[in-house]
Amino acid sequence: MLLQLSGLAAGYGAKTVISDVSFALEPGQILAFLGHNGAGKTTTLKTVMGLLAPRAGEVVFDGQRIERLNVSQRVALGLRLLPEGRGIFPDLSVAENIDVVAARNATAGGMFGIADVYRLFPVLEERRSTRAGSLSGGQQQMLALGLAILGSPRCLLLDEPSIGLAPNLVERLFQQVHDVCKSHAMTAILVEQNVASAMKIADRVIIMNNGQIVFDGLPQEARESNFWHYF
Repeated sequence: MLLQLSGLAAGYGAKTVISDVSFALEPGQILAFLGHNGAGKTTTLKTVMGLLAPRAGEVVFDGQRIERLNVSQRVALGLRLLPEGRGIFPDLSVAENIDVVAARNATAGGMFGIADVYRLFPVLEERRSTRAGSLSGGQQQMLALGLAILGSPRCLLLDEPSIGLAPNLVERLFQQVHDVCKSHAMTAILVEQNVASAMKIADRVIIMNNGQIVFDGLPQEARESNFWHYF
């Protein structure tokens, strides 16, 4: 297993948001991580990434417990978070965004370098000198995904990547996520309100409700179950 959560609990202040969250993902597996707003999905991602300290439980990445590692150390291991709201530097140009993150994350012999980002997202090369904040929503999201994969990512944590995107752009972006993960054995956790699109590329579905997992199974099993009342 690449990523394993066991009995994870976390929250903010006096409030515990998630409790007893447990699942494991193999390399190359895409998880659709679903549930209503406030169900605990983003809190789970933040805890895996090290932005929140767990109150209980374990996070194991490639056989190593990582609860005491900081965010930079987790990035070095191959964990990457694409946060809700895109996570770009809006006042820098597209090229400057890529250069800054590449200097931090990309290493010699890494899986994805600057040229790979431009190859995967040709529109970014066309907009190299454009201020990132003036890109369209879809182009900003492509840039954010490009930044997330620079270097040697092994697990992408994608928090609501389709927000504000037209349906055709959502399908294209999700297909790119699928293709990158499958061609490079990269794991992905996809937190998404666009349930239908997320389930098209997912190998597995987990549904959260009130901070706990209430469904864990295959997409077809999710479709056949009465899971819609959790949204």
